[in-house]
Amino acid sequence: MNDEKFVKKLLKNEILELVKKKDWYNLKEAIVEWPSPDIAELIEEIEEEDRIIIFRILPKKLSAEVFDELNPIIKENLITKLTDEHIKNILSELPPDERTDLFEELPGKITQRLLNMLSPSDRKEALKLLGYPENSVGRLMTPDYVALKKDWTIEEALKHIREFGRQAETINIVYVVDENGKLIDDISLAQIILSPPEEKIEKIMDYHFIAIEADKDQEEAANLMRKYDLIVLPVVDDEGILLGIVTVDDVLNVVEQEHTEDMTKIFAITPEVAGVELITDLLKTPVKNLYRSRVSWLLLLLFMDLFTGGIINKFNDMIAKYVVLVTFLPVLVDTAGNAGSQSATLIIRSMALGKIKIRDWLKMFGREILVALLLGLTMGFGISFMGIIRGGFEVCKVVVVSMVVNVIAGCLMGMALPFIFTKLKKDPATASAPLITTLSDILGTGIYLTIAMLMLH
Repeated sequence: MNDEKFVKKLLKNEILELVKKKDWYNLKEAIVEWPSPDIAELIEEIEEEDRIIIFRILPKKLSAEVFDELNPIIKENLITKLTDEHIKNILSELPPDERTDLFEELPGKITQRLLNMLSPSDRKEALKLLGYPENSVGRLMTPDYVALKKDWTIEEALKHIREFGRQAETINIVYVVDENGKLIDDISLAQIILSPPEEKIEKIMDYHFIAIEADKDQEEAANLMRKYDLIVLPVVDDEGILLGIVTVDDVLNVVEQEHTEDMTKIFAITPEVAGVELITDLLKTPVKNLYRSRVSWLLLLLFMDLFTGGIINKFNDMIAKYVVLVTFLPVLVDTAGNAGSQSATLIIRSMALGKIKIRDWLKMFGREILVALLLGLTMGFGISFMGIIRGGFEVCKVVVVSMVVNVIAGCLMGMALPFIFTKLKKDPATASAPLITTLSDILGTGIYLTIAMLMLH
């Protein structure tokens, strides 16, 4: 790996030297052999003026591939520097779904400028894709697919595939539609190739296929493709008309984005401020965006933590009498918070995979009570020895009972919050670990000191 980095550094230095010498011919010869992700990485690392020069000498198709690999800030910067003609060439080479992704990333003013550069047919297609709800399958799909008719022969189908397959996103799977464009089946290319030329398409159809409506959430498409092991998923409207397809590479991007978004929310970071794409690249994310993405939750949790101090203040007299109680407070509330975070993580992940629905809350509630009770008893037994050593039998009873009750409360809270957020049409990942920990601090402190007051007075 170190050797690879060393070679890359040498090549990068050679490229920059060619730029400095304005040796455009050798520069182009050297760089066009690179994979597009490597060229994009080079462009992101070098100075702005060098970046523009390298981008301008790239061939039309390669420049579009490299552009698609760049992060949104660099894309926006390049668009402001490149000529309209160069931008048109890039847009014409980008697949419709990737062009839609670009328009979503850029400010509205720039998007409008780019839309005006498209041909009438491309503009119509882009506006149609952008018209679907944010994060919907319609925003993800591409209309480039191959469709056949069931009364065609295999020979006619192969001729059609040869003629139109080059423009399609994939020809591994082709689709059969009726005279109105309604999807009636999907067929693998292997089935077609292995069938006799004179046989009708209808003979190899089974009328079984998996499709998704364009207004459904992207995560639903990812779940369907995972469940049925699909490499491509047809997209239809509410009448079953075939609109486009979603391929596995698009879905992998969605899965990565959703996972990043969930992870940031779980740890009380607001990804929308910095951008899900950029928040994984901390070196390129502006400090002010990182600050804004983290400060709001921290402030909220800070004010919530003040309640804990208020609860402790109300039990001052008892704490003064039994000072040893304070030594058990951190471990009690931390254990409850950890147990709650475990519950929430399991529920959130199962929801993301479609294994648990909101209607399953009662089943999960019953199961979680049982698991929480077992965990609470185990943790209570674990802390009992220290309870006896530090405070004697009377304090030990308080600590053990409080541990059991706190763990049960923490687990049930961790289980319930994702369901509550889902019911409120919020992302269940918002039931973040810091939120559960803070609520456990407040609730756990109140439970512990109340039990102590009841059992010691």
